Parts: sequence; structure tokens; C-alpha cells
Amino acid sequence: MEQDEPVLPPITEGEIDAVLQEANGDSREAIRMLLHDLAVLARDADRLVSHGYVRGQHPWRRAS
Repeated sequence: MEQDEPVLPPITEGEIDAVLQEANGDSREAIRMLLHDLAVLARDADRLVSHGYVRGQHPWRRAS
């Protein structure tokens, strides 16, 4: 893990239980819900991040 990455808190059993409860105990539906949420977050992040930055092109850095 890189030094700049924040340390994520561990996922608790209570959080897992809450997701399963929201899916009415259906584990496949819980996974479907989480994958949908992940796809939405990825889409939003993709729209918000500069494509030049993602490709590694940093116009503010000068070649040495």
C-alpha cells in the first residue's frame, strides 16, 4: 500500500448484517446492491477525475 493512501476502517459484522437485512436476507441481492453502488461510485469518480491526470499527463510538471 502506498503511503498516501488512507487506512480504511475494518468492516464490522454489524455493517454486514445491515446490508443483508436491507436485502431481506438474500445474499445474492445484497451482492447485486453492493455491485450496483460500486458501479455508480466508479462512474461518478470517472466523471470527476481529469482524464489527463488519470493518463499520467501532468501539465503543471515540467520535464526534467
